[in-house]
Amino acid sequence: MARVFLALGANVGDRRGNLLLALRWLAPQCRVVAVSSLYGSRAMVAEGAAAGPDFFNAACEVETDLAPEELLALLKQVEHAIGRRPAARWAPRPIDIDILLYDDIAIESADLIVPHTGIAERAFVLAPLAEIAGDVMHPVHRRTIGDIATDIDYVGLTYQSDAGWAASVLG
Repeated sequence: MARVFLALGANVGDRRGNLLLALRWLAPQCRVVAVSSLYGSRAMVAEGAAAGPDFFNAACEVETDLAPEELLALLKQVEHAIGRRPAARWAPRPIDIDILLYDDIAIESADLIVPHTGIAERAFVLAPLAEIAGDVMHPVHRRTIGDIATDIDYVGLTYQSDAGWAASVLG
């Protein structure tokens, strides 16, 4: 079984409900082991574009037998089922699921980069990830996620709810 950490975000519709739905729909191919607290963040904006609605963000740890590319395909299916459609970069979306870490391996292909390139720069990714994976070593930076988390500015990130918000999906 691979130990995988995912980032989840939603800024359209029932944001909390969409995150819970995504976590539920990962089964039976992924067992949700841990879920972070829920955070709020402003949407990232493409140059010249208007800001979208604020996001709810979380991270989760899953165990899976899926290979990285198979997991990515599952995540895309879940996103589509919840209503995500192809759109411009940083467009509002009902769900966004990214593979942050997959065991301790690094992958760089046309479709998948692991560890996710935004881990160390994005508070809305790093804060929830550090909460559930603080002792995990980043396979490229060779520092723990908790150590990396001390280097980032958390201005604009808001705490929404403790990890109990997702207790119904823990397997």
